[in-house]
Amino acid sequence: MKTLEVQNSQIFDKSAISFLKRNVFQQTVADELAGGGRMIALTPVDKSNPEKIVAVIAHNASSMIHIIGGKFENGKYEFESWAKEFPQTNYFECELSENYGYLPVNHPWLRPVRKQNIILGGKPYPFYNIEGDEVHEVAVGPIHAGVIEPGHFRFQCHGELVYNLEINLGYQHRGVEALFLKSNPAQRIILAESTAGDTTIGHTFAYCRAMESLSHTNLSLRAETIRMMAAEMERTAMHLTGLGGVSNDIGFALASSSYGRLRTLVINSLALICGSRYGRGLFVCGGVRFDVNEEIISQYKENLNVVLNDVRQINEYLFSSIGAVSRFEDTGAVDKKLAQSMGLVGQAARSCGLEEDVRIHFPYGAYRYNPVSMITLSSGDVFARARLRDLEMVEALCFVLDQADHLPAGELRIEPAAPAADSGVVSMVEGWRGEIAHLAFTDVNGELTNYKIKDPSFNNWYGLSLALRQTAISDFPLCNKSFDLSYAGHDL
Repeated sequence: MKTLEVQNSQIFDKSAISFLKRNVFQQTVADELAGGGRMIALTPVDKSNPEKIVAVIAHNASSMIHIIGGKFENGKYEFESWAKEFPQTNYFECELSENYGYLPVNHPWLRPVRKQNIILGGKPYPFYNIEGDEVHEVAVGPIHAGVIEPGHFRFQCHGELVYNLEINLGYQHRGVEALFLKSNPAQRIILAESTAGDTTIGHTFAYCRAMESLSHTNLSLRAETIRMMAAEMERTAMHLTGLGGVSNDIGFALASSSYGRLRTLVINSLALICGSRYGRGLFVCGGVRFDVNEEIISQYKENLNVVLNDVRQINEYLFSSIGAVSRFEDTGAVDKKLAQSMGLVGQAARSCGLEEDVRIHFPYGAYRYNPVSMITLSSGDVFARARLRDLEMVEALCFVLDQADHLPAGELRIEPAAPAADSGVVSMVEGWRGEIAHLAFTDVNGELTNYKIKDPSFNNWYGLSLALRQTAISDFPLCNKSFDLSYAGHDL
């Protein structure tokens, strides 16, 4: 059998992976992608011995994850690139080359991911360049004003019109994945919470599910429901932040300040449960650390009902404004076919008409018993990305209020056993930006041999580049905020 088929967060024996020879591996991955699969990881099983790698392919239609192993002997780490036919693999191949010295032969655009001087043998990376009369270049960053994280944006323009935007990241070398291998379990959950500061719950959710699967730990439905409620509150808070940001970028101060006011009420409600407005300390392996009593539930519902009522009015105010809608519509549009070919995920994909939601296609935790709606829009522009936030946020608030009225009984926490030996797991959750994936592999002693993280920003930064083509450079701040991607989540 060439591929190992598993479900989301299903533990498997590493011995069940068939490590294929190079040519068979190449063809098997190509067949999986041609069959509608989407790559979510390309990484070694053991970080210290990179000759064995796995390509992890998600299939929405079957809700299955296919794992294809490849073995590259004698230090010849070469394979024929898939990126020409399947552009979604582009960045995954670049990352594998940068981190482990693999060469994707005939890759159309081998470029740095996080380390600027590795792939090209220490030579400076030559940025994409367009020559022609009156074509000029605008460079922004990596140092930005205020507290914005570092990233470099290089525009090739003719007048105000952007022909090409190249985004260069990797200025934050925190070494999160390497730290997971060196740290103890108590430290690892702090690392998960800190992977991307605005996605504390999303990444911690994925980490805990990975570790619980490796230790065969099953949670109570009460613990799973509290986790799910926290995840939807993080989604609501960050969608309020995003709508406030796009409102601010078009000078719509009343809407912007109103969204900010409501975000504070949402994150304060999360603090009612765990003491942290960002959800730190709520998740532990085996469940949750804090319970909710009737008093907390009452205050929680009161707060969220205020948010739901007010946000409906503010959303109507924003999206009925001719000035706002005229700035949003047809600005920074991404074509559906391009979005699919590049493997966009989450909100960026759904705003282009793609049905991509881990909660629906690969349900996990309490989402298995409490389905959410698939919401998509088709225009792929700033309007679609902003409007989708509105629709998802209102549904999330209604969803959480319903769960608060029907919170099941059960233990809060079950002490997990040690991770199983020679095993692996692929843990996927739907963060507020989109698909988060955590992969973990263990050795004969149950110690981690590799821990791989994929934030949705890894997929979606290229979507921002596509959005700026044939767009005025003055629309860059608005387009950037409509995607609202993470530098930290990309750089790891």
